[in-house]
Amino acid sequence: MQLKFYPYDLKFDEVFAVAVATRMGTDIIYVELEWEGLIGFGEASFPPYMKEKRDDNLLFLQRLNFEQFESPLQKILIEKYLEKFEACFPAKAALDMALLDLIGKFSNIPLHQYFESSVSNPIQTSFTIGIGEDDFILRQLKKAQEFKSLKIKLNGDIGYNQHVIDYIKQHSSQILGVDFNQGINDAEVAMNMIKWLYEKGVAYVEQPMPKEMKVAYRWLKQNSPLDIYGDESIQHASDILQQRDLFHGVNIKLMKCGGVSNAYQMIQTARSLGLKVMLGCMAESTCAINAAASLAKFCDRVDLDGHLMMTNDLFEGVDIENGDIILNSLPGLGVVKK
Repeated sequence: MQLKFYPYDLKFDEVFAVAVATRMGTDIIYVELEWEGLIGFGEASFPPYMKEKRDDNLLFLQRLNFEQFESPLQKILIEKYLEKFEACFPAKAALDMALLDLIGKFSNIPLHQYFESSVSNPIQTSFTIGIGEDDFILRQLKKAQEFKSLKIKLNGDIGYNQHVIDYIKQHSSQILGVDFNQGINDAEVAMNMIKWLYEKGVAYVEQPMPKEMKVAYRWLKQNSPLDIYGDESIQHASDILQQRDLFHGVNIKLMKCGGVSNAYQMIQTARSLGLKVMLGCMAESTCAINAAASLAKFCDRVDLDGHLMMTNDLFEGVDIENGDIILNSLPGLGVVKK
């Protein structure tokens, strides 16, 4: 097999702000694996708040020798080879996607069938609204009119948080979830905020406090009227095992864990422990969104809208209709490069 990869800069249609970063785009690496005339595509995304950086992942990819492998069907052997290299989970996610894309194209089956998922359209996804002034929020609400649920980015400013939720409730009857991205540094403040959100009819809360506050998270879980999902705290399956008493659910993302295969294992681990599962994404193009969508039917909540803000997406594949992800029947990831 021949491995090719190249950096790419995804551009947003508007500024996107969360509690820890504000930006107009995301660093990307695209991966292509060629085998017997077939090309498997993969994507690695690097938002600025991740420890993983694009340059390090590019160096990792440069060190790899895929010519030693005759076929993507040697996937288990390839995975053991990649395990020898530390970190670089976004690049490993891209490689996993590309291998699965090749296997699907070789077998002429879509990726969700590979995982024996009883996928039936549609799959409901939320629409994410970043931090911003009222005019920005209103523009985002207009974009999100067809979606049944919204994920609202909040921070440590309680006044802003309460204002934006009240403002959105004035203009929308959609289901709301909120994501603090570790923005609150005090457990009592977090609890009071969660109780207020519960009274406002918000459905769930994601990562309200820094991941280091484990004792506080255990107390918060025991007393919160809303489900609390761990995101930054949950990178791999071992994190789910170690922190199952801290959260009601986990947010699983391909870039954190190293690909679709690992994400599937994490879903099974969470389910075995009685935890709820959200399938999330970074700011990604259609390539990675399609890959993640193959696992959507295994999850309680789906947040796969990262491609919707892009102005220079290189791929086509997934469609959004009335806020639902519509999977196609193409083999592999189901994406086509423009």
